[in-house]
Amino acid sequence: MVDPTPEQREAIATYGDGIDCVLQAGAGCGKSSTLKMIAKSDPRRRMTYVAYNKAIAADAARSFPGTVLCKTGHGLAFDPRHLPRLNMPRQTAHQASQAIGVKQILGIIGATPAIPTDLGTPKAMTGKLIMRAAIDTITRWCYSSDRDIRAKHVPQYDGLTKEEPRNALLALVLPVALAAWADLTDEDGVLKLSHDHYLKMWALSGPKLRTDVVLLDEAQDTNDVLSAVLLDQEHTQRIAVGDSAQQIYSWRGANDALQTFVRTLHAPELTLSQSFRFGPAIAEEANRWLHIIGAPLRLTGYDQAASSVGPVSEPDAILCRTNSGAMGIVMEGLAAGRKVALVGGGGDIKALAWAAESLQAGQPTDHPELMGFPSWDSVREYAKEEDGSLDVLVKLIDEHGTQRIVAAADALAAEHQAELVVSTAHKAKGREWPTVRIHSDFRAPKADPTTGHILLPREEGRLAYVAVTRAREVLDCEALAWVDTVTAVAA
Repeated sequence: MVDPTPEQREAIATYGDGIDCVLQAGAGCGKSSTLKMIAKSDPRRRMTYVAYNKAIAADAARSFPGTVLCKTGHGLAFDPRHLPRLNMPRQTAHQASQAIGVKQILGIIGATPAIPTDLGTPKAMTGKLIMRAAIDTITRWCYSSDRDIRAKHVPQYDGLTKEEPRNALLALVLPVALAAWADLTDEDGVLKLSHDHYLKMWALSGPKLRTDVVLLDEAQDTNDVLSAVLLDQEHTQRIAVGDSAQQIYSWRGANDALQTFVRTLHAPELTLSQSFRFGPAIAEEANRWLHIIGAPLRLTGYDQAASSVGPVSEPDAILCRTNSGAMGIVMEGLAAGRKVALVGGGGDIKALAWAAESLQAGQPTDHPELMGFPSWDSVREYAKEEDGSLDVLVKLIDEHGTQRIVAAADALAAEHQAELVVSTAHKAKGREWPTVRIHSDFRAPKADPTTGHILLPREEGRLAYVAVTRAREVLDCEALAWVDTVTAVAA
């Protein structure tokens, strides 16, 4: 067993005091090994390790002592009685709409209702689109600790953000979302159950875990629904581990349980700052971003790891800000005859391409990034007027066409066979490669028109921090050189 660092020894000692505590563990700073040290230090107590995903839970089960139950939050909530509805055939939004009778719920007779959009063009809201928004609403509510579905749970869709379009959307979606949840909790319901649904049902039942200690991993991206359950386990000692600077999933309902535990439980906050993933050069780049986003943590690079920051001609991985940017790199690599893998596969890219194809053909789409638009021309117009979040997608579709994009997604190689791995920064979380290049779709933020400050949204800064800490040996981060121009950070 490797000797613990002074910071790890302090963590083990704090656990031994029998109090709740929080461990802020920087990128590559040995949080998993620290939790194992804590578990091995006290074989008398039953522990439950709560992992971020199923693969991490399975890996932990092989390496943690036998006194530790390793599960995801969904694994803790799972009940075999849910299997029949979990195993129902895939149900499209159109099928779900027909199954529960969306038009009957809303009292719609005849023509499909239309609502205004941000650009003024009316958009027809079919039963399929209303159902898709209702399903998305239930999912967002399931992530929360709220007991009731409310307007705040209805997602913000591009093209439907202004007051009039938003209110018109709420009037259609909320009644359907409430009816859909009633169906999902009915034993004789007709809608397909998801894992998020039974987790919410479990949380609402007020469960008590049969354990002495809870070890919560990746706590910075824990959904409130699970945090609330763990906060309610007053009979247990709770240890939350993660990195607040890597909180990058707030857009889908995750919050920083580390800070929640500090505030609610008054838990002491310890740090693990010695990175074992990379040397001082990459640690220095990571610390630039930690400073920008106002994080108190600073990383110490591993002296025995040779690392550098500079150009890489043929990186092992290229990390992108957007799915569209990732697909652009994939197509460049395939055109050059290289074997290219995309982390997570090509499903997301194909779904975007098919959604664009529907709009080009004058048909509506229920894709969450494009469902707020009545046509492809309106997507183009919006992309020009707004911050450019859709600009890369528009250029990709218009330049290559949807069929070439779908064909490229189908031509992807498996990661173990690839010469180049492409990933979004979100999907790169928890991963690492010898050499990494950051892609240019990490765009510089715009200046605030009133103050002139270059405002960086804090979550964008966190995402850049995640990206620059994926390299072990060489990091090419020229695309992020604009960091020096940032003058303020926005929430």
